Amino acid sequence: MPVGRVILKSISESKKLPKLKTDGARLLYTWLLTHLDVNGCYSGDAQVINGKVFTRLNKSNKTIEGYLKDLEENQLIIRYEINGDIFLHVPDFVEKQPFLNPKREGKPTIPVPPPDILQSKSGVNPLKVKVKDKVNIKDNNSSDLRHKSEPKLEIIFNFSTKEWENITEEDKKIWKEAYPACDIEQELKKMKAWVLSAGAKGHKKNWVKFITNWLSRSQDNGGTTRGKSSDWKTT
Repeated sequence: MPVGRVILKSISESKKLPKLKTDGARLLYTWLLTHLDVNGCYSGDAQVINGKVFTRLNKSNKTIEGYLKDLEENQLIIRYEINGDIFLHVPDFVEKQPFLNPKREGKPTIPVPPPDILQSKSGVNPLKVKVKDKVNIKDNNSSDLRHKSEPKLEIIFNFSTKEWENITEEDKKIWKEAYPACDIEQELKKMKAWVLSAGAKGHKKNWVKFITNWLSRSQDNGGTTRGKSSDWKTT
C-alpha cells in the first residue's frame, strides 16, 4: 500500500462533513482516508482504528466508536460484518483518488462489502469499479472466473441494519422441512431479538450453525407456538 492517499481540496465543500457532531469525527474521516486499501476498505473495529489511526491522541475506544457511528449516520462510511469481523468502506473513495494504480498496490486482504449493502446504504454503484476488477484473485485452475457460477453469499446478521442478510427462500424451505414445528419467520425474529440483546455473546462466527441449532432446540421443545423458553447462550 502507498504511504498515503490524495485528499482533494473539494473536501472543504463537502455537505456531509459539517453535519458531523464533532471535529474529532471530521479529523478521523480525513486521517482514515490515508489508511484505506485500493478498494476504499479498512478495519471497522474502534480498537484497531484507535491504535493505528489515532495512535497518539489518547482517545478512548468508546469515543472512537461514537465518531464511527456519526460517520455512518452521515453516510461517509459503511460498516459491515464478515465472519465475525467488522470492516468499513468509504463509498466514493475510488472516484476521488485520481492517481489510484492497482498495479502498484499490494493485494487487498480486506473483503469488500456485498453489493446489496453498498446500494442500500449509499446509493453508490458497487465500488464503481474498474479498480476492483483489476485486483480480483484469479482461480488457480482458470484464468477467467467469469465463466464460473456466482457462489452463494454467506448468511450473516448485519449489526448496522439490524437485519439478517443472504437468507434465501431455498434456505427457509430446507429449514421448514427439517423443523416442521417451527415458524421460520417468527423464529428468525426471535433470534434477532436475542442477538441484539446479547452483547458480545451475540456475535457469531458461524451464523448458519447458530440458526440451525436454534431451530433444532425449538423443534425439540415443541415448536414455535408450544415451545418452552431455552437458554441460547451456548449456541
